[in-house]
Amino acid sequence: MPCGLQIWDANGNLTLDVTDRLTRVLGTFSTGTTDGSHTDAALAFGTPWIHATSSYPYNSYACQYTVSGTTISWTFIEGSPFNQDGKRPEYVIYGVY
Repeated sequence: MPCGLQIWDANGNLTLDVTDRLTRVLGTFSTGTTDGSHTDAALAFGTPWIHATSSYPYNSYACQYTVSGTTISWTFIEGSPFNQDGKRPEYVIYGVY
């Protein structure tokens, strides 16, 4: 018999088991308006993920992100239609699963 955390929905279907992969939020940062990087040693303890939101009212994205080891890097996309009146900072939430 399994033991540990298990969760079922109202129909009796198992929706979460201890063998599932869950995400962990590690932190947040703002890109500012220049290319850059953010390092967090905890990124080594799983598969990294990021979620970026723009300060632009239409949620357009003007940065390209890469993850290498424990470093998240970003580059503002030249020629992006969303950068025509200047680069906009993006707010990034990141973690591992």
